[in-house]
Amino acid sequence: MNWRYSISLLSLALVASAALHTTAARADSNPIKVEQCFVTQPKIMSKTASGTQIDYRNVSSKVATNVTFAVGYRNAESNFLRRVTDSGDFEQGTLIKHHFALYNDVTYAGKHVQACAAIKVKFKDGTQWTMSH
Repeated sequence: MNWRYSISLLSLALVASAALHTTAARADSNPIKVEQCFVTQPKIMSKTASGTQIDYRNVSSKVATNVTFAVGYRNAESNFLRRVTDSGDFEQGTLIKHHFALYNDVTYAGKHVQACAAIKVKFKDGTQWTMSH
């Protein structure tokens, strides 16, 4: 096993662990609830993914303006861990459905992601939340 693969697996395990820990033990501390998260199918005649769909809700009482997600994905060649930030005014309870260019440069290996969680949120009032391990 090469060192890059080992580091990638370790990073992915840490995010997945943090995401599971947040979901299980501290679900109410994460102001963002991910409803679904998946890598989208390639366009016709392409082998690369078409991006990543993240559907989520702001479950806090504040308006969120920036939400950063960590998304882990694995295909036959590599394990990936990437971040993407969504910007706007995200009101409490509203379902947000956004498609990102995240993973549109890798070979598609199915829609399943290894991990997907909000790791940082900035609010309109200037406060912020960051996932702690």
